[in-house]
Amino acid sequence: MTDIRLPLGGVKFSVRVAILCVRDGKLLATSEPGLPFWYLPGGALAVGEDAASGAAREWTEETGLEPGPLHLAGIVESFFGVGAARQHEIGFYFRMEAPAELPAGPFAVLDQTSFPCDWIPLTELASRPVHPLAAHQLLGTPPGTLRHIVNRE
Repeated sequence: MTDIRLPLGGVKFSVRVAILCVRDGKLLATSEPGLPFWYLPGGALAVGEDAASGAAREWTEETGLEPGPLHLAGIVESFFGVGAARQHEIGFYFRMEAPAELPAGPFAVLDQTSFPCDWIPLTELASRPVHPLAAHQLLGTPPGTLRHIVNRE
């Protein structure tokens, strides 16, 4: 599979899929050692793959579990980085109920075992940022509706 990540006009362009998974007032997020922020489980969409299938694939790769029903909550256009590190990312964010088999505490991402997954209390999203920073807005999207957010950092 070829990920949709490519240089275009001095900017890295990518298409991302991710899952908003909430349990008991906490959002599931992952991080990389040394990064000062968290991000939602997911990754790059592959060429020829639809967004829901890509989100399901990424979920299974990272957790080892089959996803439950996915509901598209929003599309976020993110512009971030500076200089040669500028990026333009289009993200499809799906809402999913937390499977009962998912650990209640921290666990390692299966395909990147040095990356932790943990539950971030929704009340701590300001002090423990989760990218995209618009994640809190997506969490408030009523079922059956779709948000479009443009995020410039």
